Amino acid sequence: MLPHSKHEGRKAAGHFGFTLVELLVAMAVLGLVVVLSATMIGHIQKVWEHTTARTEQFQKARQALQTISGRLSQATLNPYWRVETNSSGTPVRYSRQSDLRFLSGPAASLTTIAGPASGSAVFFQAPTGFSSQSAAQLDNALNTWGYFIEYGSDAPWYRPPFLSSTGVAPKNRFRLIEFTDPSDMLQIFKFTSGVSAYSGKDWFSAPLATRANRRVLADNIVALVVLPRLPAVEDPSRSALSPGYLYDSTQSNADKTLNPRHQLPPIVDLAVVALDERSARRIEWGSTAPDFGAGSLFLDPANLDADLNTLRNNLAARRLNAAVFRISVPIAAARWSTEQEN
Repeated sequence: MLPHSKHEGRKAAGHFGFTLVELLVAMAVLGLVVVLSATMIGHIQKVWEHTTARTEQFQKARQALQTISGRLSQATLNPYWRVETNSSGTPVRYSRQSDLRFLSGPAASLTTIAGPASGSAVFFQAPTGFSSQSAAQLDNALNTWGYFIEYGSDAPWYRPPFLSSTGVAPKNRFRLIEFTDPSDMLQIFKFTSGVSAYSGKDWFSAPLATRANRRVLADNIVALVVLPRLPAVEDPSRSALSPGYLYDSTQSNADKTLNPRHQLPPIVDLAVVALDERSARRIEWGSTAPDFGAGSLFLDPANLDADLNTLRNNLAARRLNAAVFRISVPIAAARWSTEQEN
C-alpha cells in the first residue's frame, strides 16, 4: 500500500535510521568498553610481567640449589688409615688420615670475599673432572668446589661486555657464587700432601683469588645456609654435629660420637633465601650491602626454622617478595664412624 502523503512517507522512512542522540549514546558506550578493555589488558599485562619475573627469578634459585646439592652429594675425603709409632718406633695405633678437606661455616669467618651477613659458605673436593681446558677429558679427576654469597657491583667481573658502551649503570646485588679449582690446576695437595697436621684455608683461599674460578649461579640470593648434621633419629635438634654451623674435617671432638676429623657429614641441609628482581629494583643498592637483619641469625642450628622465618618476615616488612627453598643432601661417600683414634 502506498503512503497517503509525503509526510507519512518520510516518517515511515525514518524508522530505518538512528537519531543523533542514539548515535551519541552508542559512541559513549563503545568508548567506555574500549577504556575498560584497555585498563583490564594493562592490569593483566602487569600481573603477567610480575608473575613471570618472580617465576624466572625463583626458578634460578631452585636451579642453583639443585646445582649445589648435586656437587655436594659427590663430596669425598678418600680417607685412609696410617700406622703411628712411639718414640722408639713401635706401632701404637692406627689413625684416620686424608689429604682432602671439607669445611663449612659462617661465611664471614671463612672468606673475606663473602658478605658479612650472608649466612654460610662451604668448600670441599669432588671427583667431577672439571678442567680449565675445554677440550680436556678428565673424568673423575678431583676439583675443589665452593659456594657462598657475594655482594657488590657487576662491573667489571660479572657484567656482559656489550653493556660497557650502552650507558647502562652497573648493578649492585647479592649473588650466589660457585667457585671451582680446575683439576689441571688443583692446589689442595700443595698444602696437604705429607702434612697431616695442616688445618689452614689456603687450599681454597689461594685459587679463590682468581676471578676466572668464580661464576654467578643466581642474583638476589640474600642468604645461603649450610648445615651438616646427623640423621634426625640420632640428633633431633640438628645442632650436635655443627655447633655454630661450623664443620671442619681437620678438627677432633672429645665426644667420640661427634668426631669430624677426616670424616664427611652424613647429611647436609641447604637453604637459600631469594628475592625477585622486581623487589630488588625498589631498593637503593649502594656499595654497602643493605641490612636485612641476617647478621643476628643463623648462629644456632637448633633455631634454623625460626631464623628462616624471621628473615622472610624482615624482607616482607620492607615489601620485598622473598621465597625460601630447602633441600637435604645425603653425601654418598660418607661413612660415619664413632672411632676416635685419629
